[in-house]
Amino acid sequence: MAPKASSLPPSSIHTLILGAGISGLAAASTFQRCAPSSPLLILDANASVGGVWATENLYPGLKSNNLLGTYEYSDFPMRGEEYGVKVGEHIPGTVIHEYMERFVDWASLREHLRLRTRVLGAEETGGGNGWMVKCVETGEDGAQKHYEVRCEKFVVATGVTCVPMPIRFAGQEIFDAPIVNFASLSKVAKTLVADENVKHVTIYGGSKAAHDCVYLFARAGKQVTWVIRRGGHGPSWMAPAYVYLGPFRCRLEKLTTTRFFTWLSPCIWGDADGFGYIRGCLHGTKVGRKLVDGFWGKLSEETLKQAGLSDGNEELKKLVPSENAFWYAGGLGILNYEEDVYDFVRSGAVKVVRKDVAGLESGGTVRFADGEVVKTDVLVCSSGWRFDSGVLLGPEVKLAGWGVPSTKYSRGQKEHWEALNERADKEILERFPRLATGPVRDQESLLLDAVDAGNPKKRGPTEKDEYAPWRLWRSIAPPSQVVSDERNLVFLGMLFNITTVGRAEITALWAYAYLHDLLKQSLASLSTKDKAGLEIDFRGLEGDAKAQQQATDRVMYDTALFNRFGKWRCAMGYGARVPDFVFDSVPFFDLLLGDLGLRSWRKGWGWVGEVFSGSYGQSDYKGLVDEWLALRTGGVGGAMNGRK
Repeated sequence: MAPKASSLPPSSIHTLILGAGISGLAAASTFQRCAPSSPLLILDANASVGGVWATENLYPGLKSNNLLGTYEYSDFPMRGEEYGVKVGEHIPGTVIHEYMERFVDWASLREHLRLRTRVLGAEETGGGNGWMVKCVETGEDGAQKHYEVRCEKFVVATGVTCVPMPIRFAGQEIFDAPIVNFASLSKVAKTLVADENVKHVTIYGGSKAAHDCVYLFARAGKQVTWVIRRGGHGPSWMAPAYVYLGPFRCRLEKLTTTRFFTWLSPCIWGDADGFGYIRGCLHGTKVGRKLVDGFWGKLSEETLKQAGLSDGNEELKKLVPSENAFWYAGGLGILNYEEDVYDFVRSGAVKVVRKDVAGLESGGTVRFADGEVVKTDVLVCSSGWRFDSGVLLGPEVKLAGWGVPSTKYSRGQKEHWEALNERADKEILERFPRLATGPVRDQESLLLDAVDAGNPKKRGPTEKDEYAPWRLWRSIAPPSQVVSDERNLVFLGMLFNITTVGRAEITALWAYAYLHDLLKQSLASLSTKDKAGLEIDFRGLEGDAKAQQQATDRVMYDTALFNRFGKWRCAMGYGARVPDFVFDSVPFFDLLLGDLGLRSWRKGWGWVGEVFSGSYGQSDYKGLVDEWLALRTGGVGGAMNGRK
């Protein structure tokens, strides 16, 4: 726990980091090590550190998808014997929280941390003055303090799972039974589990979080009705931690970070790994695509079989995802339960219903679109997140250029991005023809579908008019600031992938270098169709308005390529709204390390090591900050725009 704040923080600070979760703490540690004399402030709305692993967000039975050894900072290992976790076990949420508390002390971040603090809004002040951030801090006694902090650099590290979808069912005001948003489950879970009057619980949703809810209440002896609507994402792909592919027992999370297997996933930034020729053969030829399809077909088949979903049980058939695993990313979940969650379905303790909900009625009645009803004592909704940072940024006119989800884009701004999207879609489908054959879903309307399920009359404007997706350069930087004199804002954690901690550390170092003009001066472009070349050159831009505009245009198009790729690659995932990938993490890291001037091939022995040395893990990226600082001290690289 942070010490009680008896006074307000300084009114001016160099770097303000919003969020004390995995990404925020990685950023704080990295920034402090790179610039120990620069004043730093970390704010978080929770009463404890950890973000999703904060004490107030933990519910009974919550564990990581990752096994011990792959959910830790590279320079601060989680030693199982210190936490009571054995090799090969999933990590309890309470342990992850304890680990993060220890990390705060190890990294000397406690003095920079202020908890129970919400940011009400942040305004870019212009003229090189950075940001004015409005805050409210709530003490343990409930008293509130309002204050403002001016910062030169603003790091938003809240992630995309901080703002839950609100629940809006027709008739919910007369439902006469508790309606619980999954985001609030931790506050009521123990009470509901222990309440003998709660005999029947209805779970709404098909995600990993919904699986957790089903397991929690079914294991407690409650009768569960599990409702997954006909549309939307459907049931998540759920897999055991280890999957057999032929005679080989593969740890799934390590399979996704093994260089060879990353080639089997088409990726717009994949050529950053140095194996572009192999990738071209696999995804640009009919024979290659047939091999890729064979791998994904086998992986899907074996995952269903080994998860226990292909044993012929009629109820379990309702939990089989509608498409091949190839088309999913963030929807992947691991069966990290002490008992088989599907045994509750087989026994009848859990009934699966694949129907749309028409509305709610009095007496705890859920009415389905076909007229059938179910009575319940509690309704728990796991309908996802708004994919928002939770921060109101301004001025509004800059939101589109920053690539921030908003309802405030002008017609001209919308048309600008739509033109870039059209151009990006064309290049993506030319390079990866397989993606043109994916399942057709109206991904643009996912947000409203989730918010207003069962209440179509109140949906209002279309999704395209309602909420723009994330559009960040390298998934971190506002594209309009890249070629500017005011690079003062970055976003960390605004994507879905399973290499959470490794990604947090690498993106934090990239963000520091970017904000201080210390990336390489010529950076890889994602486009292979750009006549200007395969790199974006930032040298000699000062004073040349035409060159600056050309560089900005290329950054904008690169951003469109990165973000539109998710729409096609993860047709059953979240890629239309936010970057969403699983098998593409290692080449993403390669891309960022290349921008930093660091080695991306880290196995040793050149290409031989990359192909035959197994998966990438935390140890492969240990010491990155020191390595980069040594590179800077040696005078290698240069200011991105020629500025010191």
